[in-house]
Amino acid sequence: MSSARFFTNKLQHLFLVLMINIVCLAIAIQPAWSAAMRVQVFDGDNITLVERGIKTKVHLACIDAPELLQDEGQHARKVLQNILDDEEIYIKVFKKDKFGRYTGEVLAGGQNANKVMLSLGLAHYDRLQEKDCQDYEAIAIKAQSDQLGIWANGLDVTTPSQFRRDNKLLGVGY
Repeated sequence: MSSARFFTNKLQHLFLVLMINIVCLAIAIQPAWSAAMRVQVFDGDNITLVERGIKTKVHLACIDAPELLQDEGQHARKVLQNILDDEEIYIKVFKKDKFGRYTGEVLAGGQNANKVMLSLGLAHYDRLQEKDCQDYEAIAIKAQSDQLGIWANGLDVTTPSQFRRDNKLLGVGY
């Protein structure tokens, strides 16, 4: 083996050992404040993911939950919080909306939180995103026929979008 080849092999070996040590050092000095992602529930269809101080707003696609000041609004918020508590959260992002929020399906504990909220009658089906919302309309119709949640007193219910218009809300609560 020539001395040049020997030197190149030794240099490659040294580089590999150096890279392994840098990776190990980077893992070892992770800051103590590094924590898992937290979820803050704003209302029945809006959450904020917080990781290392960075906040990411997410709107649950295909549904429109009652505003906090509407009947069932506070209840919808609490139920969504219970669905997401102590669960790993996955987001299937569809798009970013005009308010800068990511819009998508929120998966927690093996269930689709968007569909759960709809099936409990704690949200309206949002037809504006039809291409991404397979099976949502059927779930909404079932909740209505079973008179669950917002449908408990009949079908004459003010939609969140109408409530926002009537109360001059911009369409996003946060």
